[in-house]
Amino acid sequence: MTRRPRPSIHKPDAGRPARLPELRLKVRAAGRHPWFYRKMIQKPKEPLRAGAPVKVRDREGRFIGCGFYNPRAELALRMFSDGEVRDVAHHFVAALDAAIRLREDVLQVTRVTDSYRLVHAEADGFPGLVVDKLGGAIVAQVASLGMQTQLEPLGESLLRHYPKARLVLLQDKDWAEREGMEKLPRPAPVSTTVREHGIRYQVQAGTGHKTGFFADQRDNRLTVRMLARNRDVLDLCCNSGGFAMNAVKGGAVRVRAVDLDEAMIDQTRGNAEANSLELECVHGDAFDALREARAGRHDLIVLDPPKWVANKNEVDAGLQRYSDLNRLGIEKVARGGVVVTCSCSGSVSEERFVRMLRDAAAAARRDVRVTALRSAGGDHPFALECPETRYLKVAFLHVR
Repeated sequence: MTRRPRPSIHKPDAGRPARLPELRLKVRAAGRHPWFYRKMIQKPKEPLRAGAPVKVRDREGRFIGCGFYNPRAELALRMFSDGEVRDVAHHFVAALDAAIRLREDVLQVTRVTDSYRLVHAEADGFPGLVVDKLGGAIVAQVASLGMQTQLEPLGESLLRHYPKARLVLLQDKDWAEREGMEKLPRPAPVSTTVREHGIRYQVQAGTGHKTGFFADQRDNRLTVRMLARNRDVLDLCCNSGGFAMNAVKGGAVRVRAVDLDEAMIDQTRGNAEANSLELECVHGDAFDALREARAGRHDLIVLDPPKWVANKNEVDAGLQRYSDLNRLGIEKVARGGVVVTCSCSGSVSEERFVRMLRDAAAAARRDVRVTALRSAGGDHPFALECPETRYLKVAFLHVR
């Protein structure tokens, strides 16, 4: 395997480890989960600035690693290392280099796409930071005060790896409020072209949902392409048309793409024309589209709604919306058809998602088999010690 040359990075002078202030927990650290809430932390002996890196010991005095401390937030401590850190900036630059090598040298995602996640938050040891490469643009979205203090050296390192890239910085609005972060101005979008499995997408990086393109559905879009032959396909909440265009590529006899966002419908229509793919684009609500659909007309339905559960307080209401949408999809799909249903809500566990599908199938009075239960691609790894990093759930259902 040919390895990409590694860019040189500044290495700190050898010497004594930097003396990070120490923080003590009220609890015994029984596992390696990287999150600790305010009630689990002893009051520091000396004032610490919000977002400061700290060395952490548990109630019994055992060293457990280093993290960012933010007393303004309920989630007050986010760990980024289980070892000593000499230089915090260098630590993250080295971690970024490792994350890039995983995607490009180990997973070799560049063979099929130029759109992929470079940094997946806690799964890569970057609490509250995601970074996506979208063609010629790199979009970072920050959701923690501590990580925001490290953005400058990370940006410099990204430009060493990708000298021609245009950098876009987004701030997660909800988390900015929770963390007490200074509000950053909304950046101007960057127009770029993304390629994925032979399809080109025009993308406005830094706009719309997430970072501007759903790179996490890449493998699932390809599976829909393989399932679509001779099928009538309905793609709901189509965003930029990824599932719909792959269905056309796979030999679907008819494809209808629906989204409530008119800008996404325009983008889907433009992407289809640029790839010489014929499909129908409809501005509308997913629930209305299903209610109005003739039962049995569509034999492949894709349900990929936006994030309906932003936090644990919204789980019950969000699950009801998911259940209603999936009941309609299961009711309306043809016998022997396929429903591909998704949830990107990290607060909804895979177990609860499957339970919701079971209840939706029962309400629809249809026999349903799960043929595959998936998540995002390998460029969105999840950490075993932090199950929240496995946020995307995708179920392929065979409906009889």
